Amino acid sequence: MLEIRESQIEDIFATQVDEVKSILSIQETLTLIDRQRKVNSGRIDLLFLSSASLHLLELKAVPSRREFCHQTIGYRNDLLDLQSTKQLPSLPLKSYLVCPQFADSHKRYCFDNDIIPVEFSPYDLLKNYYHKVKAISNFISLKPSNHGLWNLHLFNPIIYAINAPTDIATLSRTIEKSKSTVGSYLRLANELGLVDLEHDIQLSRLGKQYVALRDEGVLKLNEEQVDLLKNHITKNPFSSPAVYGIYTVVETIFLLSRNCYPIPLEKAHVFFTTISGKQSEWAAKASRDAFIMYSNYAIDLGLLAKIDRDYYITPAGIKFLLLLELNKSILFVNSAA
Repeated sequence: MLEIRESQIEDIFATQVDEVKSILSIQETLTLIDRQRKVNSGRIDLLFLSSASLHLLELKAVPSRREFCHQTIGYRNDLLDLQSTKQLPSLPLKSYLVCPQFADSHKRYCFDNDIIPVEFSPYDLLKNYYHKVKAISNFISLKPSNHGLWNLHLFNPIIYAINAPTDIATLSRTIEKSKSTVGSYLRLANELGLVDLEHDIQLSRLGKQYVALRDEGVLKLNEEQVDLLKNHITKNPFSSPAVYGIYTVVETIFLLSRNCYPIPLEKAHVFFTTISGKQSEWAAKASRDAFIMYSNYAIDLGLLAKIDRDYYITPAGIKFLLLLELNKSILFVNSAA
């Protein structure tokens, strides 16, 4: 049994024109020119323009009825009147009645009245919409990555050693660490937006700002560097697995605080694994290690605190989540528009 508001079906048709072309079997370019247009007999759901025709769509979220065809005929007549008074382009008008299911008699009645009956699958429409929306697609494909780095400040010697475009072998000699270790740390720095690895290894614009804020002779992140990274993460919530891991570990503590507080490690790492989408990939030890690693990053950024084996969310962590949710919402809304 289909339970969805008709307006939600209309939203998808209005924003996913390629889906409309597929459902209507139209090859030419379509442009939406009106939605819920008020006419004498009611409101027309959607009106599209192609190079050669106007396309009237009457959408229904329930199986066909004969009165739906009558409704579509009335809308078509209203549009013809508008064309006669030059309020619409004088192009051939094609009229469609779009329903999840048609009785054969209703199909014949539509054809007899020059209405094109079109069946569509609400299941396929909703599923395709979910996967086509860019922000959602990015969100569902993100999973935290493990680069073997227990604290963020450990990659600082590598970042600080990048004065010009370079390579892993040179950095390995400079900081006296293996090439595999340097490579792992660089991938994390890349996921946080600090270095570019596309050709030579070099600092990104964010990375140059990060280095410029360093305190000479101090390895750990200072407050200016912390604020720079937090701002980058909140504005780019879908940018990388590492960013996703950091905000997910903070979200884990916040969500679990509804049940108990502070949050013990053993409860936290299980929940973190579940909402990270790693439940089928991480065994217990891997799950625990990954949580500790990302919670350490969050502690480095001042978003979480830990006493013994219990975790707390900080005031900065609460503000971080609120800003993050705001930016995530904006990205979702913009990509769905």
